[in-house]
Amino acid sequence: MLLVGCESQAKTPTPQPTPQINQSRNIVIDFGGDTNGVDQISTFLDNGGDPFAGVSNELTSADISVINLETAVTTQVEHQVKEYVFSSNPLILTQAKAAGVDVVNLANNHAGDYQRVGVQDTIKAAQAAGLTVIGAGNSAEEAWGAKIFNIRGTKVALLGIAKINGGVGTVASGAFAGTTDAWDSKAIEQAIKAALTQANIVIIYVHWGVEERTCAAEPEISDAKKWLAFGASVIIGSHPHRQQPVVRYGSKIVDYSLGNFAFYSRSEASLNSGIGQLTLTPSGEVLDYKFIPARIDPFTGAPHLLSGADASAAVVKKQAGCNNL
Repeated sequence: MLLVGCESQAKTPTPQPTPQINQSRNIVIDFGGDTNGVDQISTFLDNGGDPFAGVSNELTSADISVINLETAVTTQVEHQVKEYVFSSNPLILTQAKAAGVDVVNLANNHAGDYQRVGVQDTIKAAQAAGLTVIGAGNSAEEAWGAKIFNIRGTKVALLGIAKINGGVGTVASGAFAGTTDAWDSKAIEQAIKAALTQANIVIIYVHWGVEERTCAAEPEISDAKKWLAFGASVIIGSHPHRQQPVVRYGSKIVDYSLGNFAFYSRSEASLNSGIGQLTLTPSGEVLDYKFIPARIDPFTGAPHLLSGADASAAVVKKQAGCNNL
């Protein structure tokens, strides 16, 4: 507990106990869910709108803010043959950066919608906007390498893993660009352990699960426990486009799904949004995790933080999504 006292007027001040944790030096990392810049979001951006305006105060107050960029940002025309392919308005990147986003996770099934060239273009566009990329790279080595952030002397490793990915043609291999692949358990173990040699804590942002489910499936629960055993301390999930519960495994945290963040969908169930806020001690240990609920405006795709009874109800709803955790 941080103790704050007034300055004593006496010549000899009363000794105060030394706090065990200096709250002002705690590390705060914010996570947002699935984000893209298509359809109504693209129109909103072109008209001068800011999809992140309703959450920017929160994002900028964190030491690091991370979102899942579930789209390509490219001028490429040739794309995969699938039901949905996303190529977003590049303004989504500059607005994200301006709103306090620092890191984009590309370990997902839409980063490669426009094939390997699209992945390369997206990485280049994100970096040009001042954003750090995790979960993808211009080679397998780059994709699997965790990004290390030095926050006031504490090193935090962020690693992006795509269990739901764009298929073999968009998975990084050798010198070929692409995303990571969560079906390669050995590569995950090696990546986590390599990150631990460089950082105090390893955090995974993973794309996994079953769309529209509010409860984690057994394979994801098994993977989470395995990756925590490899040495990760926090796992943040996305892909279902629905929120799933936060679960504590001892001192470690898994948020199975954050749901959508800035997203084009207008279906009622997909509009629940929010920010996962992780607090670490100055030495890099997990101190707290809380969910800050938001709601997406269906006409702009922009999330806005909830308050009062609405916020409380949203937190309860996220945690009540299933009974097998």
